[in-house]
Amino acid sequence: MLRLLYQQLEIHIENDPSFSFGLGDNFHAYDQAYWLDDESYNPSSLHTVRVIQEDGNVVASCILGTAGGASGVHEHTAVIHADSLLIAVGPFVASLQLPILTLNWKVKTDWATCFGVYWSPENRCYISHGEIAVAKVSYDGAIMWSNSGVDIFTNGFCVSQNQVTAIDWNEDKYVWDIVTGRMIETTANKAVNLSGGSGRF
Repeated sequence: MLRLLYQQLEIHIENDPSFSFGLGDNFHAYDQAYWLDDESYNPSSLHTVRVIQEDGNVVASCILGTAGGASGVHEHTAVIHADSLLIAVGPFVASLQLPILTLNWKVKTDWATCFGVYWSPENRCYISHGEIAVAKVSYDGAIMWSNSGVDIFTNGFCVSQNQVTAIDWNEDKYVWDIVTGRMIETTANKAVNLSGGSGRF
């Protein structure tokens, strides 16, 4: 479980693999159920969000589901910015309004899985750490640039004030300018999108 603090409330984020969309007899009930994919497939990622008061009462709850590569719940699964909760679910990043958990927007940031989401206050954006792509996302959910590498980004990730650094499966390093998405440095022989890419998945 991931616990975050919002004002005087706790945000609890967990997995619920038992949930089925469209069924009325699920073991756990939620105020809202958001299926993020455009098409219906068997869900690979099912993340729940609960907003809880100090006395233990649940203010709001929701579940978000998607197909594609499965994502887990860990310290970089979600981040709070102002009155929004940004959460990585499968290949998507979604924004939920706090504390009522209405869906502000969703954006597919990777072909496979989004490992985590980061907030860069200096650059007024979010950064998606995807398995295949690293993407800069605007506050309203638009992809501003998206870059990939020779292999999947599984061996390290860091967001600093001016740069995004990712390490791929081969231990090759990629450093991008956070504003433009241009490659600053890489140890890969055949880096992809050296000048900075953009687009939607």
